[in-house]
Amino acid sequence: MNEDELKQLLDELPRGPGVYLMKGPGGDIVYIGKARNLYSRVRSYYAASSSDVRFIAAQIRKLVADIVVMVTTSEKEAVLLEASLIKQHKPRYNVKLRDDKDFLCLRLDLATKWPRLEVVRRPKDDGALYFGPYHSASAARETLSLVQRQFLLRSCSDSHLASRSRPCLQYQIHRCQAPCVLAVDEDEYRANVGFTRLFLEGHTDDLERDLEQRMAKASAALEYERAAAYRDKLTAVRKTLMPQQVTQAVEGAGADRDVVGLARAGDDVQIAVLQFRGGRLRGSLEYSLHEQAFPDDEVLSSFIAQAYLSGQELPKFVLLSRPVEDAAALSEVLSEAAGHLVKVASPKRGKLAELTAMADSNAEACLKARLAATDRTLKKLLAVQRRLALAAPPTVVECVDISHFGGADTVGAIACVVDGRVERSRGRTYRVKRPTEGDDYAAMREVLERRFARAKAFESGWGSPDLLVVDGGPGQLQVARAVLADLDLGHQPVVGLAKERTQGVEQRSDRVFLPDRKNPIPVRGPSDPLALLCLARDEAHRLANHYRKKLARQRTQTSALDAIPGVGPTLRRALLRKFGSVRAVREATIEQLLEVRGVGRAVAQRILEQGAEASLVKPS
Repeated sequence: MNEDELKQLLDELPRGPGVYLMKGPGGDIVYIGKARNLYSRVRSYYAASSSDVRFIAAQIRKLVADIVVMVTTSEKEAVLLEASLIKQHKPRYNVKLRDDKDFLCLRLDLATKWPRLEVVRRPKDDGALYFGPYHSASAARETLSLVQRQFLLRSCSDSHLASRSRPCLQYQIHRCQAPCVLAVDEDEYRANVGFTRLFLEGHTDDLERDLEQRMAKASAALEYERAAAYRDKLTAVRKTLMPQQVTQAVEGAGADRDVVGLARAGDDVQIAVLQFRGGRLRGSLEYSLHEQAFPDDEVLSSFIAQAYLSGQELPKFVLLSRPVEDAAALSEVLSEAAGHLVKVASPKRGKLAELTAMADSNAEACLKARLAATDRTLKKLLAVQRRLALAAPPTVVECVDISHFGGADTVGAIACVVDGRVERSRGRTYRVKRPTEGDDYAAMREVLERRFARAKAFESGWGSPDLLVVDGGPGQLQVARAVLADLDLGHQPVVGLAKERTQGVEQRSDRVFLPDRKNPIPVRGPSDPLALLCLARDEAHRLANHYRKKLARQRTQTSALDAIPGVGPTLRRALLRKFGSVRAVREATIEQLLEVRGVGRAVAQRILEQGAEASLVKPS
């Protein structure tokens, strides 16, 4: 785009709200932004007198070859359109949140007769209540465990609830009332659901008051066991809240607030979200953002639109440490999504401003810790590069492992370690198709051929790693080198990793085998930089064993049900979907079996006869 074309484009920009898409020389979208006034916003990037010192201001002409604008009727529509387009195109310089699978939520469906609390990764628009997200799996599961101990909500799935004939272990250890088979007071159960909701929403003052009232009422009615149960719940809630000392000494202290802070180091940005519920700091979430060349207010605005429109609970206030231009539009969008008023604001003074400063301090501390960890990781990768004589630091390491059980169920797995951390989303499993009869070399050859054939074809997401590790010694290493040579990928760095053997006994120390080198390199313990290869090997071993056991379970279930005349693949899937396991199918009554579509009385009778004869294989 020459100067004349640029001038004409800028002069013809509309003066209303909308979204602009900046495209690179190759036509790919590099940035998507929204504006109250497209004319003013887009022209600001090219203004010669601009005081803008951002990286993007100096590089804009190199990065952007064309600009496309999309006009909307309001700022609210611009917010929604920007969030949708960012998720669709994933531009390089926009806010990129971690995938929502990395955060856990708790789901409570009030529409069922016996509501249950469960851990989920992706909130849906299904009418259920979602609480979170939680910054770690342990935090979510610890909360779930506390709820089950004190409020006795069921943990089993709907299919297990429908098929059970006797209480499970959760009832025996006093974590469930067993509504599946016992006569449970539905009003009492619903009360526990209400307690759970108040607890998870952070309305602990209301929860304590309700429990105290119920305890006093039960005691006055001489129902001392019930009063004691309420007392224990009250004690547990208060004990949980004891470590929480951060409160808001301001008007409306009970309001739910998220306080968002930001810290920056170059184009690395850290965002911290402090979650206040009922005036108490319930927890915090941290988001690491990279290549954020645009200013802080645009980063915050884009972050809010993406982070708070994914289905989780929305507070009444979202406080930002920096003002954003479209705060009113964001408030309107979030209020519509939440079903109640959500105010987005940036307080400038008072106690609320102190909270935003605290959020900034948290973000700064997280950023410093992340940059320090990155520096340590880089030093470790450079050490591995020197020890193994690699051309570059092994940022991406893949390890292949083979697993089988007595020659059967042979599978392969490839684990991936990026920047010294396991990336489970990039792990791959393979079911070995050729008959190998326990031949690990043949199985490894097939797995590597299938994996690197896709790398050679330049398929998206299948690029070659910086270092390939094979689980094994010189023999496995030679197989890998032969496969890579056959695919004209002989330049791919590859090493073997195996435990040392002394007189046929496997020792604990690992050794790294290099091509064309007789003596292996020892791994001198967990602090050795080469332990990075052991991390990849252990993950590949876990992945391969898990997949092999999964296939064995599937084969067991399939053979057990397929042995029954009249039960084909479709009916087998329907039975397992209904009852959850082969054992549950075997223990079902004829009336329960007849509820499954496709099961007639004759087939149901054969299933019962097979179960009575114990010809169904018990699940492992």
